[in-house]
Amino acid sequence: MQSDIVDGDAIAIGDLYERSKVSFLDSVNAGLECGQRLAEKKASLAHGEWTPWLEANAGVGVPAILTAQRLMKAAKANTSPATHLDVAEALKLSREMWGHKGEGVHVAANSGNNEWYTPPDVLDLARMVLGGFDLDPASSLIANKTVKASKIFTAEDDGLSQEWPVGRIWMNPPYAQPLITQFCERFAAEMARGSTGIALVNNATETAWFNALAGRSSAICFLRGRVRYLNPAGEPEGAPLQGQAVIYSGPDSSAFREQFRDAGFIVGPLP
Repeated sequence: MQSDIVDGDAIAIGDLYERSKVSFLDSVNAGLECGQRLAEKKASLAHGEWTPWLEANAGVGVPAILTAQRLMKAAKANTSPATHLDVAEALKLSREMWGHKGEGVHVAANSGNNEWYTPPDVLDLARMVLGGFDLDPASSLIANKTVKASKIFTAEDDGLSQEWPVGRIWMNPPYAQPLITQFCERFAAEMARGSTGIALVNNATETAWFNALAGRSSAICFLRGRVRYLNPAGEPEGAPLQGQAVIYSGPDSSAFREQFRDAGFIVGPLP
């Protein structure tokens, strides 16, 4: 739902939310201030107006309700600027704001490495489903030797700022926050725009970014075991701390099921 009335508070909050996705300390500081402003705005509204207000102002960048709740909770517990925190404290706070609570949570422990490359066996199955890859929006020259996408965006290209052509998209997103959320939300938006695609991610079903992908999926394969990602030299690294899921969005879920049926447990097609 889009409001016809420009809300100055919504614009300011949306700007803070966007700033919370940039550099680490700036991200934490902007997230805390965003949470504080959200709490102030909620307090100013009548009962029952809060959720409609969030929905009405989504177009200017105001976060969805679950993210808004996390930001407000973090701001309430941390009233001082993040500049007074050491790195470990700031990292813990960032994880709380993005829904990854605690130092020992395996999702958070997996979130910092952006140089893991997809092994050929997973790519071969995905290629059989899509018939090839027109775009890999989170890639590198090394990774594309195996992916073989027609077009790639590297970290230097900043794939999030680029126009993604409608087509067949393969994505193994960067696992660090906030990039994984940004790439997964963009992937879901591109699927809604008409692309077909397959994304390989951790099976972090409790996260907002996983639910964004699942909400646009035609079928999901929860892989058996853990993917042995490759390092830049093409050698298998140690397996990550949790399992992975392959998420498909497209018109041929039967082809996806046929190719991935021996790779893991498949759910879908989803309504």
